[in-house]
Amino acid sequence: MTRANLPVIRPMLAVNAKPFDSSGHLFEVKWDGYRGLAYLDGRTAIRSRNLIDITGKFPELAGMHKKIKRMPAILDGEIVVFENGRPSFAALQSRGNINGIKRTSMVTKELSAVFIVFDVVYSGGRSVMKMPMEERKKLLEDMVEQGEEIVVSQYILHKGREFYKACFKKGLEGVVAKKLDSRYLPGCRSRYWLKFRHTREADLIICGFQYDTAGKRLGSLVLGGYQEGKLVYQGKVGTGFGAREAGVLLEGLLELEINVPSLAVPKQEMRRTRWVMPRLVCSVEYLGITATGYLRHPVFKGLRVDKPPQECHI
Repeated sequence: MTRANLPVIRPMLAVNAKPFDSSGHLFEVKWDGYRGLAYLDGRTAIRSRNLIDITGKFPELAGMHKKIKRMPAILDGEIVVFENGRPSFAALQSRGNINGIKRTSMVTKELSAVFIVFDVVYSGGRSVMKMPMEERKKLLEDMVEQGEEIVVSQYILHKGREFYKACFKKGLEGVVAKKLDSRYLPGCRSRYWLKFRHTREADLIICGFQYDTAGKRLGSLVLGGYQEGKLVYQGKVGTGFGAREAGVLLEGLLELEINVPSLAVPKQEMRRTRWVMPRLVCSVEYLGITATGYLRHPVFKGLRVDKPPQECHI
């Protein structure tokens, strides 16, 4: 338990879906940031989806409790940094990786974060998780006095497809559809919440692989692409292939295994990586690029036997 006996919980998660219209759902922007639960009881504490206290990374959010009625409360939302009017995950990452009070204070002035709140879990010290989504939204509007550090996420009804297209044109990450009569399920990935994400595609070269934690099956593929004639690390992908496909991939990669690194990778990846001749090209979907230049949330889509490695430029 936290102060005021607020429980430490994990946020509710959404399931992937294709855009649709519905009279039984609301539709709101899927914000590109750090998911956080804000614990507000005369002070502000923010925990990530993995329960890590990240309050100190964002000192400009420390006074959010002053904008809230009906404390103690737990609010669910997203920490977002805007650049040129759009959410910037790269800018947010640069904030999250900064240590030290002085450095954090300096960067805060340039890359100020905002907590975009979209749900209420506790109000007045009591759980409202069984309250329907529609009623929780009304309660949230009444509880929050919006300002520079905290904003209530707006939504529309019925027109999910049209809203998704509008978000796509503005370069936003996607849309979340939420069932109006649904309850809040902490720590659960539920079809009560459905996310429509705009993804990008890239064709990259498999330069190595890593085993899973058991050391027997394929865990992830190490990816690279050519930049000015040199192979450059683009990250790794460990989702999108089933057990059977992973077995076939691993069998082929073992035949191409070499002892010399195909490209430079971060130090923490070097020990685990088994290197292969950079001959296989695969297609991946991803959401964006991190501040370090790697693919964000890549998903393996399949091999590209029709494309030579030399054509994989980044």
